[in-house]
Amino acid sequence: MTTAVAAGAQPLDTLDLAIGKALFKRPWVPAPASTRGDDGLGPLFDARSCITCHPRDGRAPAKIEDGTAGRGFVLIIARPDGSGDPVYGRRFQIDAVPGIPPEGIIGVSDTPLPDGRIARAPHLQALGYGPLDPASGLSLRVAPDLKGRGALAQVPDAAILAIETEQAAGKDGVSGRARRITRPDGTITIGRFGWKAAQPDLASQSAEAFFLDLGLSNPYHPEPWGDCTPTQAACRDAPHGTANRTEGTADDALEIGRPLLDRVVAYVASLPPPAPEPLPEPERRAGARLFASTGCAVCHRPALPMRDGGQAHMFTDLLLHDMGPGLGDTMPEPGAGVSQWRTAPLAGLSEALAADTGLLHDGRARTIHEAVGWHGGEAAEAARRFSALPAPDKAALVRYVSSL
Repeated sequence: MTTAVAAGAQPLDTLDLAIGKALFKRPWVPAPASTRGDDGLGPLFDARSCITCHPRDGRAPAKIEDGTAGRGFVLIIARPDGSGDPVYGRRFQIDAVPGIPPEGIIGVSDTPLPDGRIARAPHLQALGYGPLDPASGLSLRVAPDLKGRGALAQVPDAAILAIETEQAAGKDGVSGRARRITRPDGTITIGRFGWKAAQPDLASQSAEAFFLDLGLSNPYHPEPWGDCTPTQAACRDAPHGTANRTEGTADDALEIGRPLLDRVVAYVASLPPPAPEPLPEPERRAGARLFASTGCAVCHRPALPMRDGGQAHMFTDLLLHDMGPGLGDTMPEPGAGVSQWRTAPLAGLSEALAADTGLLHDGRARTIHEAVGWHGGEAAEAARRFSALPAPDKAALVRYVSSL
């Protein structure tokens, strides 16, 4: 088996994928370390390894204990122009290397609503570096499932844009929008990864996670101090892994050089789409018909075409949709409003339900019914049709969706 991770990249074989898997599971340590290949963590970080937030390559546990977010949640910070907070940067990191204060604790306020749903909002506790800039907004998000993302990477931009054109008429209020990303060289590409489609490919998505969540420099983010801002002087002055790499090319000076990044990306790209739970064929067909007739399949498209002629069976259209104020956060960003979210792939939902991770971008929904109840904006008509189904049909549709 061979795979190429980017245009112009050398094909990677089964051994390379095994190396990528090992790197994905590796616990990184602060510099300096006796094993130089393992150091460079931080100085600020959310986790020590990729697998901490993606256990079994899946969705994070998203547990709340005593009003505090556990590992697997990330809190993104940004101002309306897309820049990070002048003190806390782009990520609120809950851990740090010895001698450096962490940025604080991610508090979570859950408010029960009369209909049984839970409204969820983050708040900051034990701030280590003073107040947040008043212009900075917050977005609490769960680390997503990674399985099948390689298939989504193979969906042509043209296919996504064709769906955007198809939905432009706004039938039933649905009119998704492709997120357009400007690359450093000025070219425009289509975003597809992340809760708001902020990244166009697995390499940029993985590089951002290495940088912001683990504090590891890489070809996309070469700053050795990670997300430490200029006001966090001690953080910037702390030892980092680049101090151990003083020879060779510029890439050799990075904590995650191109060869390591390519192998992690190849490993993630190799993960197949999650297999749905088996259902009796009549039950599966009935559920699929209800899924289509209620309008769920307009955005959660069962399959998208791939460049190799295959189909990505992931149940998404990869477009941004306005989901209404109930799902909005306080962080607008260039190219995506506070209540706009990329259609979440439903493939792997059965695993998320079995692991009790919670649903939606911040894990607030405990059941399919609750998740549908939060669907407003462009999804309001589909949610209304779901609510109006006779009880047997509703149960059949929930069973079908729960099996994905």
